[in-house]
Amino acid sequence: MSPLRPPGVIVSTPTGSTAYAAAAGASMIHPNVPAIMVTPICPHSLSFRPIVVPAGVELMITLSPDARNTAWVSFDGRKRQEIQHGDCIKITTSCYPVPSICCHDLVYDWFESLAQCLHWNVRKRQERLADVSDSSDTEN
Repeated sequence: MSPLRPPGVIVSTPTGSTAYAAAAGASMIHPNVPAIMVTPICPHSLSFRPIVVPAGVELMITLSPDARNTAWVSFDGRKRQEIQHGDCIKITTSCYPVPSICCHDLVYDWFESLAQCLHWNVRKRQERLADVSDSSDTEN
């Protein structure tokens, strides 16, 4: 019996595909960290975990010659292409990074945007206990 494999992977940089990778269980990595994230999609085993490798590493993803079917690849959700048995995709980071535009500084802006998007440190305002019991008395 062959080992279980995830149905797909997301390969991204800290600034690219971050939302997709985070939704699949990857960590959020600061844009200043030169890295590539590899995140399995819906893994069927605990042995498949998101990993982070240094930028500049060449990743090779291949479709096994023993695979029962072909596979599909898409880049930024566009131009889906079929991958045949034995095909190989080589992935590395560009030597020309995309600069980030910041209001204050890169670290503050990044944490602030995460706090706003993920509602960090936001709580629903709590009512006083007397207000809660008064409203339940009027409903009965």
